[in-house]
Amino acid sequence: MSVTRLVLPGAVIAPGEVHIPADAAHHARVARVAPGDPVEVLDLAGAVGIGILARWDGKACVVEIVNVERGRGEPPAPLVLGLAALHTQAFDWAVEKATELGATALVPVLAARVQGGRHAARVERWQRLADAAVAQCGRSRPLAVVEPQPLADFLANARGVRLVGEPGAAMPTAFEPTADGITLLIGPEGGLTDEELAAIRAAGFAGLPLGPRILRAETAAVAALSVVQALAGWLR
Repeated sequence: MSVTRLVLPGAVIAPGEVHIPADAAHHARVARVAPGDPVEVLDLAGAVGIGILARWDGKACVVEIVNVERGRGEPPAPLVLGLAALHTQAFDWAVEKATELGATALVPVLAARVQGGRHAARVERWQRLADAAVAQCGRSRPLAVVEPQPLADFLANARGVRLVGEPGAAMPTAFEPTADGITLLIGPEGGLTDEELAAIRAAGFAGLPLGPRILRAETAAVAALSVVQALAGWLR
């Protein structure tokens, strides 16, 4: 039987009854969840309450939590994706897929060949998309969408194993990340400039090949997140 997941940010999730207000219970109502059906309640801060629908209370409902899991579906260490700020539809898609693939943070990077746009104004929208994607994929917390950063700032803040999508690079060997995790950078579809690549190398980034085909930036982000986690042993 499929499990309905309800999002209740800020809730204190513990065994016992949890009241789900009408707006948060809407998905369960649309899905025709009946008393006794399995339900999970996510607080978007790392806790997942596993239980059953106890009863409906008008448009609200009550869930009986029998167990609480913490950190489910999360990588062992930070997994930060820096992605060149794309047009809205492509970046929307990338936010959802990066959430599904376990990224802990997503930084819209302002590179030289990024087209202008109101990227900063869209951060709140992107965070809502990440929050919604958590319920779909069963993670315990969404990735954090960070304010857009110039490439230089992103490089200065990079920690852990650092990799940049680069056609023709040699495939890195398997590695075991430290507590600082992994920082991954995917440039714009127009490519990174020679000056940017030099700065990226100086910041300690190694190249990451993504196959012999030309990928859109959002597709490259999905491929890279999968490859780096396989190299780190995080897909087991």
